[in-house]
Amino acid sequence: MPFKLRVVVSERQRMTPRQGFEFHEHTADITIECWASSLKEAFEQAALATFEVILNTDTVRPIESVNVSVQGIDIQELLVEWIGHLIALIDINTQFYSMFEVLELDEKDEGCSLKGRVWGEEIDLDRHETRTEVKAMTYADMRIDQRPESTTLWFTLDL
Repeated sequence: MPFKLRVVVSERQRMTPRQGFEFHEHTADITIECWASSLKEAFEQAALATFEVILNTDTVRPIESVNVSVQGIDIQELLVEWIGHLIALIDINTQFYSMFEVLELDEKDEGCSLKGRVWGEEIDLDRHETRTEVKAMTYADMRIDQRPESTTLWFTLDL
């Protein structure tokens, strides 16, 4: 049975023609399409969309920040590492996150790297409106379309 996710996007996260995300049905998983004017912003949208699958990010106050650094052999692996690390931080720090910033994203022949910062707070199940658990990000259906004026990412989360 396909996973159905109902998300009401808040005013601060409202999609614009320049950036946003959308969920697509996928058998037992969920595929996310993100778009933004730059690759860095598209990675930020990917993080926000992932956490919107997990919970309503409006219920998470961005009061503590965590620095994040990941590497990959190419941009696809970098996206998997970025999202995978953010999912792992839920258990590592017992926190949920609602704001995501990519500070540096470097693509070189010898590999890719990302430095970012995320904001959130300690998990409070009485206050945080949870939706579903995300086990991992996969390479299934992954596409990264970089153009001079925009970037679109497609990826699937294993639920």
